[in-house]
Amino acid sequence: MSQLSLVFFTVLAQSAVGMFIALGLIEMLFKPNEKAMTRSFMAVFVLLGVGAIASVTHLGQPFRMFNVMFGLAHGSALSLEIVGLSLFGGAGAAYTGMRLFNIMPAMRKLVLPAAMILGVVFILAIANVYTLTTVPTWNTSFTAFQFLMTAGVVGPIAAALMLRAQKAEMGEMENVDNALAAGAALFSIITLMGYAAYLVWLGQLDIQHNPFEVVGYSFELAMLRVGALLIGLLLILVSALKRCEKAMFAALIAFILVLASEFMGRAFFYDVYISASAGM
Repeated sequence: MSQLSLVFFTVLAQSAVGMFIALGLIEMLFKPNEKAMTRSFMAVFVLLGVGAIASVTHLGQPFRMFNVMFGLAHGSALSLEIVGLSLFGGAGAAYTGMRLFNIMPAMRKLVLPAAMILGVVFILAIANVYTLTTVPTWNTSFTAFQFLMTAGVVGPIAAALMLRAQKAEMGEMENVDNALAAGAALFSIITLMGYAAYLVWLGQLDIQHNPFEVVGYSFELAMLRVGALLIGLLLILVSALKRCEKAMFAALIAFILVLASEFMGRAFFYDVYISASAGM
């Protein structure tokens, strides 16, 4: 786990995108309480901000981070990632600011879907940084798949947590809660199927080192990850269906478990790095 700062950045940034998209869909489909939704959109940028801070700590000299922008001239993947972050962050912040100050309601309806699309572009830009021909364990569509699924799994649960915490203002939110729980369930199933396929693919790679031998704890980590994801999913589903009084607490535990599951999956992703030239 030598790349913990990048583990935190990628997972938290992608989770923030997923949460923003989940809230955006709820806003467009259900039109819930204005103030509660605004606070929830603001929480997105807490996640994104913590992730961005983590990414800066990865740099040997953080004040040189702006030098990365010079790579745009030759299409540097890292530069494009920063552009993607800036575009999503800017559009998302603009939309949230419009909500907060209740300005340009007509424009807000255009900015919201634009920001949601830019969030997906941002995740793909992150994946592009790691899809390298020199690293066969990363040079696969499974990289983009895993990054997108982080948004799909964590986002709805994070949104449900924020909205459940404001239940007094949200009022009747059964349809909203069920929709978020269903979204989390759908993406969790897709994630588990894709994760199984990814592990099979890794085991069949024609490379010098077996990825599972490089990461000696791979089996235990896989079991822990799947277990945390399933328990978190079960909590969010049961609490949505049962409408229990401790629904917010259940969502909090589910969020922690699923986020931990994604951290474990991403730590494995970095630890399984194998260079095509050096073997490690």
